[in-house]
Amino acid sequence: MNVFEIDETYVFKHYFTGDDVFARLRPYYNFHQYRFEVPPDEFEDLQSFLAGEGYGLVLVDTKEEFVVTVKQYTAHPDRIFERSVMQRSTDGYNFFLLTDGEAVDRAIDDGARRVESVPVESPF
Repeated sequence: MNVFEIDETYVFKHYFTGDDVFARLRPYYNFHQYRFEVPPDEFEDLQSFLAGEGYGLVLVDTKEEFVVTVKQYTAHPDRIFERSVMQRSTDGYNFFLLTDGEAVDRAIDDGARRVESVPVESPF
């Protein structure tokens, strides 16, 4: 699963089926944003734990590949929110950092635009 470094925190979104795995990750879970937020000094230990449980974490260097945008105050599909790790707004646009390439493709099919196609720089 993809992990993004945002504001000196590692963030990712995933649904873990095992109670034992989620119990270990619970301290990192932001229940309001539906994502995991891990401090840098704890990331390697968590990455090792998850690898032992069969989950691979991939630290993404190029976040822009996973960012789509829509104009503010326009309708957009709920599944953009469902697959969004984080959302930020700036200069009349809502930007969504999505979980993976499949989520990006679906969002574009639903009317979102790639970040490089708008005249505003990504806030990520």
